[in-house]
Amino acid sequence: MRTALALGPAAHSSTFSDSSDGGSPTSLVSAGSLSRQSSLYEPRNDDAVRRFSAAAPSAHSRQLAVHMTAAKTAYAKAFLMIRQTSRDASVNEVLESGSVRDVMETVTGILATTPRKSQVSDFVNTLHHYHGVFDVLCQADMSYLSLIWGGMKLILIMVKNHSDLLMSILDMLIEIGLDLSRIEVTTKLYPTKRMIELTSMLYGAVVDFLQEVITYFQKKKMRRFWSSVSRPFEPRFGSLRDRIRFLANAIQKDVVILHALQSASMAQHQVDSFLHGAQFTSILKSGLSHAVVPELLSRIKATLFQGFAHEATYHEDLAATYAFTAGGSWDTWFAEEQRYLPSGMRSASSLNQGLCDAPDSQHALQWVAQQRVQSPGIPSAYLIWVKGMTAQSAIASLLFQVLQQRPDVVSEHNIDLAAFRRANAGIKPLWDMFVHLMRALGGCLIYITIGSTGPDEFAVVDKFVKTVRNWDGPPISVTVIHPFNEGFVLADDAVALDGAYDVHPSLTTTDALYHVIMLELGRQPDMSETIRGALWESLWREVRYAVIGIAFTQITDDILATAKDAGRARCGDGLNQDDLDVWVAGIEKWIQDKIASNIVREQIQRHLDIVTLEIPAATKTQLSQNLKRSVFTADMDCLGIRNLTQPQRDRVWQGIQASVAPGTAAVFGLEVEELVAEALDDYCQMVGRRRQTKKGVLAVLRAMDDSFGWDGRWRETFSSEGQLIVDGITDGIVTGFRDVITALLEPAEDTGSA
Repeated sequence: MRTALALGPAAHSSTFSDSSDGGSPTSLVSAGSLSRQSSLYEPRNDDAVRRFSAAAPSAHSRQLAVHMTAAKTAYAKAFLMIRQTSRDASVNEVLESGSVRDVMETVTGILATTPRKSQVSDFVNTLHHYHGVFDVLCQADMSYLSLIWGGMKLILIMVKNHSDLLMSILDMLIEIGLDLSRIEVTTKLYPTKRMIELTSMLYGAVVDFLQEVITYFQKKKMRRFWSSVSRPFEPRFGSLRDRIRFLANAIQKDVVILHALQSASMAQHQVDSFLHGAQFTSILKSGLSHAVVPELLSRIKATLFQGFAHEATYHEDLAATYAFTAGGSWDTWFAEEQRYLPSGMRSASSLNQGLCDAPDSQHALQWVAQQRVQSPGIPSAYLIWVKGMTAQSAIASLLFQVLQQRPDVVSEHNIDLAAFRRANAGIKPLWDMFVHLMRALGGCLIYITIGSTGPDEFAVVDKFVKTVRNWDGPPISVTVIHPFNEGFVLADDAVALDGAYDVHPSLTTTDALYHVIMLELGRQPDMSETIRGALWESLWREVRYAVIGIAFTQITDDILATAKDAGRARCGDGLNQDDLDVWVAGIEKWIQDKIASNIVREQIQRHLDIVTLEIPAATKTQLSQNLKRSVFTADMDCLGIRNLTQPQRDRVWQGIQASVAPGTAAVFGLEVEELVAEALDDYCQMVGRRRQTKKGVLAVLRAMDDSFGWDGRWRETFSSEGQLIVDGITDGIVTGFRDVITALLEPAEDTGSA
């Protein structure tokens, strides 16, 4: 049963009132404890009040609609009958002043009109004013004057009664029109059972009055005239008018009482809400260790991820996985990343965009730890994207992290579960809620790493780049790192991290191997298949990316060794020892030159597109079976769950390089010897003309650029057999599994910590 609290134009709701639980509050503070703290009278607890303000059944509402339609129809018909039968100019002027089709328009028109009185009416009123004088004259017994005046007075009274009856009917119609419009609104504001009953009775009385009016005007003219004499307005319509006024007055009195109840209920609600919010906020601000807070957040999380609940654990699974290997050796490389992408809070909003084929997920954990120390008052959220995520689940994850840090915002901004359900309904309302929280909390720090490409990845980057560009709220800082791809929107100051620095592959590859081995050891048995797949993808990307460094080192070593051998072979044949020393010095300078090295590395990286960024399904199956055998045949009871030392990492990395090197040599080093020989020929021709050490080194650099530069012939010699690289990566991973397991079997006292 609804009470006066629910009958007013304002709707009240408690924080986290859930319709699925029958409207019972699901907040942290019980309603009983709050009511004991309040001294206001609670009208909902009184039986008389509940009966008075009980909601109307639907049948009563339908009956009211029928009565309302009948009243409006009779009202219009009465106007029409008066217009058709009356010849009084003043009456017609009143009737034509508004439209009978709408009650409010009719009444407004009538009130705005001042009808002119006819000459007969004026004459009658004048005689009526002086009737006392004629009475005195008649009492003087002046022959037939008394008889004449009596007859004239009778006729004049009859005429006046007829005119007054008509004008009284018009006045009553105006009054009814005003009542109908006002009471129709009242029933919408206060749809109680009692109000509906009173309104229905009023409409019935109005219909009775109007039917009498219609009956009167349906008579012929003379009968209508004599009827007005025999039964003036009061005897004919007085009782009906009084009933209409009585019911209208009763409705107005009920409105006053209902308004008072509503005001008291709203005041009680405000006190309850304040006490509820104060205690709720106090509990939330006390920290997440309180017993009831995790339950609250779990309900919010379940609501936000409804429909894609399997994605709700992605963030936690990845955080738990990378937390074990974050820190230690990664601190140095995170500091290096911060040199190029400083992501602390600033006075203005900032976007830090980095391009990297294999973003380092461990940096996300180091970033969030740093921000929560440096900017504890600003919420910070990070996202480690895995293939299989969607834009909606990504935003939901960021939003939930903000709520975990500032759960008190739920109470302070009166956000209930219904609001989270609306946010879950689509990506736009979800994004709108996230933006609202960033504004309400005074800004936000965001860190996103994406290692794959696809429509959702493109959409997420596009949204955050455009948001920072157009942001007009409190400062926000967004760091986003993703591979280079034409599908991503790029800021003008985007940083190519792959060209700026490289995390040593002995760290990235061994950590990726370690995470996959931990899966096979059952360290996280409840991890979703998506995250398991993501860790395999990460391993593949890390070793694939390490191929660039392996190939670069291999090619530059081959170039230097070939240059020395070729130079010695030419010594005495147009070249002396000094020329040979200049040649070797020029080769070493070219290899150490940052621009030349980056060009060589870039050519290798571009050509590596012949190997997919995602691990082939058949290769993954092969590697998984190999890992299972390795773990099974090892002494599993002795396998330690601990980090690797740097010497152990170096041994694993050396094994990977040895496995990958044959493939890189076959793809990138087919004609290195011929190209170095061509460069030596060019150098010899230059030396023949000018024997100066400085110019000789420049000649070597120019000759090497002609062969191995961006426009050189070296790139044309690359093999397109991607399987050579795939086989090398596969062998490297198999070797890495073996060496990591061997390291984990070593006694703990000999391994230390990384």
